[in-house]
Amino acid sequence: MKKEVIITFVGVVLAIVLLQLASAGIGIKWEQESFIVNENEKTCVTYSVYNPWPEDTSVRIELADTLKDVMVSQEAETKLIPADTSSADAIPLKFCFKVPRVYGQDCLVAGQLCKQECGEQPVEYTGEVVVKSVPIETKMSGAGGSTTSMAVSAPLRLRIECNAHPRDYSLIYIILGIISLIVILVVLYRKHRKPESERKREELESLRERMIKLKAKK
Repeated sequence: MKKEVIITFVGVVLAIVLLQLASAGIGIKWEQESFIVNENEKTCVTYSVYNPWPEDTSVRIELADTLKDVMVSQEAETKLIPADTSSADAIPLKFCFKVPRVYGQDCLVAGQLCKQECGEQPVEYTGEVVVKSVPIETKMSGAGGSTTSMAVSAPLRLRIECNAHPRDYSLIYIILGIISLIVILVVLYRKHRKPESERKREELESLRERMIKLKAKK
């Protein structure tokens, strides 16, 4: 008798769980799982999400914990996936992230005048992207839809591109150009701020020196 009661209880629990799981669900599609990205640049990837179950589901995509710590920033869309959305009609969901600088640079002054060489092995990160169901926001600022939390994942492998480049001296050229411009402005200012009588006297003095030089040549 006790055995039959236990079996019945287990059956009821399984039925409840299956009913909950059948109320909402999501699936994910992707075209590739390996990407080559540039360090310190924003990269966006797109996955397609479908919902074959008879209830609307709101979902959001994010990185698994193994990749979260190596990203500078993450931006993700949250979208409503209507009920009975088939795999063929899967809805695109964009996810953007930024990989930090992972290769060392040889800099002369405080992170400036740097060069980068790429003799080391390429850096790779491996993990997953996870699509999770989230509460559906309603007009009354409440959450609707299924309360069952669903999640699906897809593998993700990132290879960080090393971009070799020589030392960039453009900053020095800019600074020298600014200094030259300041010197020219100072000279012009000093020249034109002199009284008119003094400027004419200097012009006459300059003319006299030229005439002396011309007579000396004769």
